[in-house]
Amino acid sequence: MTRDELKSDIDYLRELAEAGEAAPLLGGRFALWWGGLATLVLLAHWTIVSGRAPLGVEALWPLWLGFIVIGSIGSAFLGLSLRGKPGAGSVGNRVEGAVWPSAGLAIFAYFLGVTAGVLTGQLSPVFYNTILPAALLGYSVSWMTMARIVRRPVLFIPAGVALAGVAAAAALAATHWVYLVTAAAIFGSTVAPGLVLMTREPRTVV
Repeated sequence: MTRDELKSDIDYLRELAEAGEAAPLLGGRFALWWGGLATLVLLAHWTIVSGRAPLGVEALWPLWLGFIVIGSIGSAFLGLSLRGKPGAGSVGNRVEGAVWPSAGLAIFAYFLGVTAGVLTGQLSPVFYNTILPAALLGYSVSWMTMARIVRRPVLFIPAGVALAGVAAAAALAATHWVYLVTAAAIFGSTVAPGLVLMTREPRTVV
C-alpha cells in the first residue's frame, strides 16, 4: 500500500467517524413518552395531595404503579420501532442508550431506599418528595453527558432546565408544590427536547 493509498484510507475512516458523530439522536421518542407520562402523573399527584381532586392519598400507589407498568410497556414498543433506523450504532446513540437507562436505575434505587426507610419507620413519608429533585439531577447529568460527548451544545439547554428544577424542587420538597414544579421541569427537559429530536430523526433507511 502506497502512502497516498494509506492517506486516502485514513481520510475515509475519518469521514465515517465524523458522520457517525453527527448522526441524529434516536432517543427523542423515549424522552417524549416517559417525560409526557411523568408530567401527567405528577400533575395528577399534585391535584390529589393539594386537595383539588376528589381522591385520597390511597390513590397515589396505583397512580405510580400504573406509571411504571404503562411506561415500561410503551417503552418496549418504542424500542421495536427503532429497528432499521440509520445511525442507531453511532457513538451518540450508543452513549444515549447507556446513559439514560443508568440514570433510570439510579432513580429507581433511590426510590427503593426511601420506600424501605418509610416502611420500617426510619423515614417520614415526606421523604418521597426528595425523589423528585434526585430524578431531575439524573436528567441534568444525562443531558450534560450527552452534550459533551456528542459535541452538541444545544443539549445543555434541557440540562439547564433540569438543573433549575433540581434547585426549585429541593427548596419545595416539604410542600405539595414540589410536584407542580417538577412537572414543569420534566416537561421542559424531556417533552420539549424529545419533540425536537424526533423531528430530526431520519425517516428512511439509507
